[in-house]
Amino acid sequence: MYAEVSMFLAPLFPAFVIMIREAIVVLLCVALLLADKDFLFKVKGSRVEGIIFNDDIPRMSQILQVYKKYRISNAEVRPIPPKFQTSELTVQWVISTRTVIEEIPADDEVMPVKLSYSKFTDLVQYMDDKTKSVDVLGVVISALERKTVIKNSKQSDVQKFVLLNEESQPVLLSLWDSFLANEGQEMVSKLHTYPVIIARRVKVNNYNGVALGTWFDSAILVDPPIQEARELKNWALRNTKLIKDIVEKKDYIKYNPQLSLKSGQKTTLICNITSSQKTIWVKAHFSFEHIFQKYWYMSCKNCCRATAADYEVEFTCNSCKEKHPAVPRCRFDVDLTDSTGVIPASVFGELAENLLTFSALEAMQHFNENVELPLEFVHKELESKTFLLHIKPVQTQLADSRQRYTIIYYSEIDDDADSVQLTNEARDDSPFPSKESETVQLKAPGENAPRSKVCVQLSQRFDEPQNTEANEDENAECSSSKKQRIN
Repeated sequence: MYAEVSMFLAPLFPAFVIMIREAIVVLLCVALLLADKDFLFKVKGSRVEGIIFNDDIPRMSQILQVYKKYRISNAEVRPIPPKFQTSELTVQWVISTRTVIEEIPADDEVMPVKLSYSKFTDLVQYMDDKTKSVDVLGVVISALERKTVIKNSKQSDVQKFVLLNEESQPVLLSLWDSFLANEGQEMVSKLHTYPVIIARRVKVNNYNGVALGTWFDSAILVDPPIQEARELKNWALRNTKLIKDIVEKKDYIKYNPQLSLKSGQKTTLICNITSSQKTIWVKAHFSFEHIFQKYWYMSCKNCCRATAADYEVEFTCNSCKEKHPAVPRCRFDVDLTDSTGVIPASVFGELAENLLTFSALEAMQHFNENVELPLEFVHKELESKTFLLHIKPVQTQLADSRQRYTIIYYSEIDDDADSVQLTNEARDDSPFPSKESETVQLKAPGENAPRSKVCVQLSQRFDEPQNTEANEDENAECSSSKKQRIN
């Protein structure tokens, strides 16, 4: 008795050890196209999981190759224990040295496989959900620099790749550690040909709004011989001008509201906000008229971290370890107010410049000349405006231990309208662990509403390095294209 099967494997991962009924079982861990764990076969339109144990791994794993078709007999059929079941798969074939495996010549170049993928615009509903993962199909249009970071107290390597599909919305995919040595290397080598990948069981993270990342159970297939991949490759080759424009503008390193903002986005009243929430959408008014502040800080041109270096002086940044000139970057504090409360928040970069209506360079020039920024018109306009904001808690708390927030996106809206006007973009400032704190409550109607105590007298600190801004804005992705020079 035998079955003809098509084999859909990606390059091997390292083996790992799991515990089953107090016995150590070594499993062959491989990346799969349709994939859950180990092998996955397609048998006359159905799917079944394949698995190899212990000493059979080095002998049998070399026989089975990605995208090949095989005739297999004498495999042991077992039900998959419920706690190890993934998707709809309930049965596995145990491959051993007694299993007979014979390769069958392929009938054609395209494999008859039909898969389901999540749209990039639907990814936001899976964000930061540890119980859910997604499958996506995308063409790789760019690769960012490979970095070594500390993750969970361990050193890890990571590289971000820019994915695009026919929705024309770029998404960043982070490949970690062993993925870089295998699939990542192949993606980089094929970058000029616009490789198409299928990313299986990847997580949706909150980075610049929406991003993807691999984890131990993910699978990455590069240029798989299936119809959807071929069609997307042809689409990319027909739209090389569009792709080049996206790569040159580097919009993918900025917050993308088209991916992060849901249709009919729900908001949270300020009185109900807790710092345990990773991100929060609110409708609120801006106010910073009575906050005495500087509106800018000197930063590294590359990583945007604060520095004590003088303007345009090249220095080796202590954060990114690269040599770049110091440039001013806009940053200031605001109060966010609705009918239930007020919270302090900070806004950075281009988003801050748009709200302030002055560039960081102009703010620095006014400060150096000891001249206040003319903001009367701005304050008056803000009194009657309502905004939809995406905010997140930051680690740095105020002197009275209340939680503060970072604004990662805002858009002016009609207070009575159902739709949102998407007009402003923000860079993603790095997330920090948050702490529980109470929200300041507004007084009853007729009383003067309290301002948050973020209104700090800064006159005695203006000559000090802006360490506070650095901590709040860590890991921000920034572009120097808009920086100006003093005439």
